[in-house]
Amino acid sequence: MQRQSCSLDGRIFSPQFIDPIRCTITDISSLGAFVQPNRDRTIPASFDLSIGGSTLPRACRIARVEYNGFGVEFLDPVRHEVEEILKEHAFKEELLFEALCPDLDNKFTITKIRLEKTTTALMSLIECRGTIERQSIYIDEKPTPKRLSAGL
Repeated sequence: MQRQSCSLDGRIFSPQFIDPIRCTITDISSLGAFVQPNRDRTIPASFDLSIGGSTLPRACRIARVEYNGFGVEFLDPVRHEVEEILKEHAFKEELLFEALCPDLDNKFTITKIRLEKTTTALMSLIECRGTIERQSIYIDEKPTPKRLSAGL
């Protein structure tokens, strides 16, 4: 998939940061993008990237690092689905309580951090399982060596 040159504002979100890190996206495709952070910060291997004015960040991971930025691979959209399931079944009451507290309006709370960390952990598990499946497919495709008969 060929990337298209662009100059889009972006924001990197991670539970390790209180505020998102601003960045510039210099090229993009449906599979990934090249990101240049606007300041020097250590970026985790996996994070969420908001592109342009989008309010739905895309889950991604760093695929390569260069002197002026890094290339990211977009992860499956399943991350959003996992987060929604967790909100509904595991964090519903806490998030509802926080929504009713005017002092917490749009602040990064412990519940939101726990939700993000749980989602990230589940995504890592899904990704690890996918890697194991790809490895087992590769192994299964290897030809098995033929045994020599004892008489040769």
